[in-house]
Amino acid sequence: MIKKQFTLYLENKPGRLARLTQMLARDKVNIEGISVSESTDVGLVQIVPSSAAKAKTALKKAKVPFTLQDVALLPLKNRPGALSRVVTRLAKLGININYVYATACSCKGEGCDCYAIISAPDLKAVEKAWQSAV
Repeated sequence: MIKKQFTLYLENKPGRLARLTQMLARDKVNIEGISVSESTDVGLVQIVPSSAAKAKTALKKAKVPFTLQDVALLPLKNRPGALSRVVTRLAKLGININYVYATACSCKGEGCDCYAIISAPDLKAVEKAWQSAV
């Protein structure tokens, strides 16, 4: 499914991520995916929230700068080769991936999914390739 990803720019200091996650939790926003990287002064935080509208309201209220973009959120079985099948299919179709990050889960049952969050120029093609790879 295609979802909204927020890219946040946080000051790279202790506690900034803690405050952000506390604020989102208080506003009942679940983080479905997160990636954090750093530079000297700014932490780059990418989140896929359960509700883009609630996240947007909370972030604006807290004066946290952000940008928005669409990404593909793809459920994958928690087993070896699940991600490989998808990205191999994308490669064969000539679909470039800008970046990917993933969630994890500890359950081993059939109903347990992890998620890959993929940024690509053509997200509809990513979804179509995923559907044919699972």
